[in-house]
Amino acid sequence: MRIALCDDEISFHETAAALLKQYRQTRPSDTFTLTLFSSGQELLDYTLEHGAFDIYLLDVLMPGQNGIETGAALRGRNDRGIIIYLTFSPDFAVESYSTEALHYLLKPVEQGQFFAAMDKAMAYFSKIQTENISVKTANALRILPVSDILYAERVERCVCYYLSDNTAVTGITFNGTFQNAVAPLLCFDSMLPVGASFIVNLSHVSEITKSALIMRGGRLVPVPRRIYEEVKAKWMDYWFRQGECHVI
Repeated sequence: MRIALCDDEISFHETAAALLKQYRQTRPSDTFTLTLFSSGQELLDYTLEHGAFDIYLLDVLMPGQNGIETGAALRGRNDRGIIIYLTFSPDFAVESYSTEALHYLLKPVEQGQFFAAMDKAMAYFSKIQTENISVKTANALRILPVSDILYAERVERCVCYYLSDNTAVTGITFNGTFQNAVAPLLCFDSMLPVGASFIVNLSHVSEITKSALIMRGGRLVPVPRRIYEEVKAKWMDYWFRQGECHVI
């Protein structure tokens, strides 16, 4: 488990490292590595070169780019790492929803609070690691993590799956209905049918207009005007449930 801590308060680096060392003792079968950063830009530059982390512990109040802005920049790159905010101020709790933060802890962080947040992160990580679907293509059987799927589209008699890395996978010709062809996707509460030809992963929707869903990365999925209010309500409901933050 790769963990990044970004906090301009260097003394908290030692505190977080000590808390993680204590937490590691409760999970001897898991491996944790902690990388320390003192600014949001430093973290963003590092991830461009070395790849994403599994968990981000982000201080909110930092000079320059704050933690909310850093989290938004990560999400703008389709980074699905787990975000936990750490701060002295509860004022940014609502803003943290926009980056789908898993948890929001107030400093000074106590051991019990930190352990509870890490337990939640580990459970969530295990869940997303096991959520996959299989897709038969013309040449192979592909296993697609559901978390990587932006949306699925009916293209004639095939289903095309658009992924977060800007690639697409097209399944073989299906018989029956589009809904039956994408039934494995509809088992996940993040997946929403939009019109007759699309299934959208709500966790990748960054904005909704009266004509389209705007996906992270910029792709657009058309929304029929007659169902705009319904789609908007379901997206907002999912956003509040999945992006729920706990101020302790």
